[in-house]
Amino acid sequence: MQISRRNFLDAASAAAFPFIFPGCTGLSVRKYAANEKVNVGVIGIGRISTTMDIPLAIKFTNLCRFTAVCDLDSKRLAHGVDFIQKQYRKLTKEEKAPVKTFADYHDLLDDPSIDAVEICLPDHWHALVASAALAKGKHIWLQKPFAQTITEGRIIANLARMQNRVVQVGSWQRSVTQFHRVCELALNGRVGEIVRVEVGCGCDKPGGSSAVQPVPSNLNYEMWLGPTDEKAPYNETRVHAQDLKKIASRPGWIQMAPYGWGMITNWGAHQIDIAQWGLGKDDSGPESVSGTCEWMDTSGGKLWNVHTTYDLHYSYNGGKTDVHVCNKYPMGIKFIGEKGEWLYCMRGKAVTPSDPSSSTGGKMKPLMASKVSLLEPMANPAKPLKTSKDHWKNWLEAIRAGDPTMTATNAEAAQRSSTACCLGQMCMELGRGKKDGATVKWCAKKEDTCCDKAKALMKPFARGKYNLADELSSYGFDYEKVLRG
Repeated sequence: MQISRRNFLDAASAAAFPFIFPGCTGLSVRKYAANEKVNVGVIGIGRISTTMDIPLAIKFTNLCRFTAVCDLDSKRLAHGVDFIQKQYRKLTKEEKAPVKTFADYHDLLDDPSIDAVEICLPDHWHALVASAALAKGKHIWLQKPFAQTITEGRIIANLARMQNRVVQVGSWQRSVTQFHRVCELALNGRVGEIVRVEVGCGCDKPGGSSAVQPVPSNLNYEMWLGPTDEKAPYNETRVHAQDLKKIASRPGWIQMAPYGWGMITNWGAHQIDIAQWGLGKDDSGPESVSGTCEWMDTSGGKLWNVHTTYDLHYSYNGGKTDVHVCNKYPMGIKFIGEKGEWLYCMRGKAVTPSDPSSSTGGKMKPLMASKVSLLEPMANPAKPLKTSKDHWKNWLEAIRAGDPTMTATNAEAAQRSSTACCLGQMCMELGRGKKDGATVKWCAKKEDTCCDKAKALMKPFARGKYNLADELSSYGFDYEKVLRG
């Protein structure tokens, strides 16, 4: 019987590390010596990795060392090496820092010298790569949204706990002062019982092109499609820009199902996450979501197909709290108490480079309240929230301390926030063509719904070898056992 290189390496790894077997728990996590650095690999070289995740972590040269990059686009792979080397020339005066390259993430994860990985990929790839990384014992930085489906997210969260690995999610607003302040005040009753939360996530616009183009020789397009339909014809606006000068531009897949779900998961992973944080729902969620949306116009050869406007109501606390997620609100979160007093937070005038703008008319500020006195910090809150001044540094410090509980967010909280986003997308999908939209009921404890059509939308994407169950099996994990936790 022939054995592939990957199977050989996995078998050798399993022999060397007997903790990798179905249902294993409590994998030890080591602490680093005083001057020891975390070796970091990056999977996915694009807008988010080059504008945020690499530069905002690599600057902590006393904590980490970026040693490897992986991408299925060879042009972007080479750019990743050049980008990291330029960073080190600025930071440490190194002329040509050594950076390993990999075209397949499995090979990067096989490298025992790599301690942690930043996963900066399209949403439909999060589950496969994050699960593989955790299975190999790597700490992970996982870009938001946590996963593309609810079940995929549950697999990642359970595996993170079983492997006892540090997980930081790109919901970095939790490490920003105004969001922490407002959430802690709301959670501790500053405006009384929260009866309403208004959440604005912005709005996407139609675009892209359905014209069939030849696949660039530098792009492994079949692999890029991963667990989704292999028959989808290539067009640059479905994937990402080929001109490296546009690497910081917004990629088309963000507005293209099934690779992304649009603003409900893209910005929802930031804003709904803050709503959940302020309501104390990091281990729970809503009881239902109801509402309507409009879908993108795909006439005239336009490609992008996600929702545009949306109007969703999430029910929390037995119906006592209404979380209203609507594109008509500015890009922020407003907690409203039982007597009408309110607390509000947002990023500020600048949202993020290349993202859709959401005008505030010059009236909204990053931190506001119905009365200024409501914003005074609490000296000793009964329910303090974890404090982090820098999301990337927080991740690296947690790894070096060998403490998965140190991070500003974690896999379980991210799964709960991602679930709320996915429920909104599922509600919109089930409401297609219906004037009054749809309602999805939800049991947060069981992570289940009574609607069979909704249940079908919770499942992981799978196609051939791009299958989460097979991926876990290749590392010695049983999918059903991981799912049950």
